[in-house]
Amino acid sequence: MAARAVYPIGYVSLNTGLSAHVLRAWEKRYTAVRPSRSSSGRRLYSQEDIDRLVLLRKAVAKGHSISQIAGLDDAELAGLAGFFPPMTPKAQLSSTPPPIPDLVDDCLQAVYALDNNALKAVLVKSEHYYARQTTIESVIVPFMAEIGRSWRRGKLGIAHERLASVAVEVWLSSMLSRNPPKSSKAPRLLIAAPSGQYCPLGGLAIAVIAQDCGWHPVPIGANLPVEEIASAGMSIDAQIIALSLTCRLETHSIDSELMRFADRHADRCPFVVGGAASSAYKDGIEAAGGHLCASSAELVERFL
Repeated sequence: MAARAVYPIGYVSLNTGLSAHVLRAWEKRYTAVRPSRSSSGRRLYSQEDIDRLVLLRKAVAKGHSISQIAGLDDAELAGLAGFFPPMTPKAQLSSTPPPIPDLVDDCLQAVYALDNNALKAVLVKSEHYYARQTTIESVIVPFMAEIGRSWRRGKLGIAHERLASVAVEVWLSSMLSRNPPKSSKAPRLLIAAPSGQYCPLGGLAIAVIAQDCGWHPVPIGANLPVEEIASAGMSIDAQIIALSLTCRLETHSIDSELMRFADRHADRCPFVVGGAASSAYKDGIEAAGGHLCASSAELVERFL
């Protein structure tokens, strides 16, 4: 199935390091990518387009002419770009990007072996071959989902689950630190998980994606009283507040938390709710005046 084209040119520019002018020129002159068009005529790119543009930029930076390489396939571009993970002997490298399912499986094998260095190496490899958002959405998300399923079925111990969570949290945090906001005037996005939601990973993933869209994300952690979240939003003058729901709790409990948040928040800015468990609380989210965003792509398309 073809990848969904949802990303506007501004987001693609931030996530590839290519200016909007260059993106248009590469499309018109060399057909490097073929973005779709919205009903209003705006260019919309898919994640596959972004991954290809990253490869093209790397190859051009190594001295290759865009006119000569625009028609190459992604595997050939990866070879020209030297898109290889660090600390890997050259004899072991392939010019072909590893399939995404293989990367997910390699992450799982590293966790089974309780080998955090091996897990880090896979994440490094993924980010070198693919764009940051691809690493998050196509590697980290399915990997952590499988870790959760295996833990609930008793196939993995607590130590395995904690090793995976810590490694991914450190990796996402490093992504944030390596790409700070480019402007002090960037709009602020407050990200938090309310009481009873203990996993910070979804919030950190959204922070990385928002940062790539030109926002200044402010992740404040998990298991926070909604009153504290609303107060923090006021303190930083947030333009959007994002709440992460990853754990299924009793519906009335979540609905109550959302209404308390709405009362304290008082419609100062839009608030969105996402995460693995968010769709189960659609009615409560809408009743509280919030917006359900079941995926990061939907968040980008509607708000970022």
